[in-house]
Amino acid sequence: MCFSAPASFGASAALVPAGIYCARTAVRKHLAGLLPLAVVPLVLSVQQFCEGLVWVGVGQQDATLVRNASVAYLFIAIAFWPFWTPLSLLFTERRKWAKILLTILTVLGLAWTWLYLPIALEPDRWLTTEVVHHSIRYDYREVPGFGLAPRIMWVLGYLLVVCTALAVGLSRLGLKPRVGALSLVAWLALAASFLVSYLFFWYAFTSVWCFFAALLALFLCYVFSRLPDANPRQQATWGQGVMAGRQV
Repeated sequence: MCFSAPASFGASAALVPAGIYCARTAVRKHLAGLLPLAVVPLVLSVQQFCEGLVWVGVGQQDATLVRNASVAYLFIAIAFWPFWTPLSLLFTERRKWAKILLTILTVLGLAWTWLYLPIALEPDRWLTTEVVHHSIRYDYREVPGFGLAPRIMWVLGYLLVVCTALAVGLSRLGLKPRVGALSLVAWLALAASFLVSYLFFWYAFTSVWCFFAALLALFLCYVFSRLPDANPRQQATWGQGVMAGRQV
């Protein structure tokens, strides 16, 4: 969250029950392969908590806390999501073309780990964290990766990897038409928030867009609640029990 420490910690707290619900639902419905996707709200919770610590560090003028929390936050924001998003949807994929595409996207996602690496190794050299217009700005414009390709190419590539993986992965989950349509709306909202953040909050793009992504992650609760049980035998047994109960 980009506006205050309480807002960041509040978003973090709200995402914990969302993540627990998604994970428990995946296990209950025998969809263990979707656990990597189910933990997305929990990872986002950690991410928002890290930014809350950045705000605390800024308020206390604690340079060490600001640096360490910023490095942790940016690991999730820059390096983790482009890799984890396609990987989390690859585990249960059965379509050959989709498996190939998600594998390619997972490998491409590692490029952002390389972009992030200088920040982790030498944060005092490559990263400046400051408050701009009531938002946190993580200034890492001088990292070597931006010398290889313009920043806009990295931003659009990030959007392409994450949104393409979500579009491909969610299309095979056996969702009802209404849920599938809402998934499409959520996907479009994610892409739109990404572009709005870049165009209108350019000075704090990483912070603002990740907050929007955290809010959209709550939609996963609805998706998981509508997923069919992957154990047909259990469904049949349950259905027979219901019928027997009605007959009695």
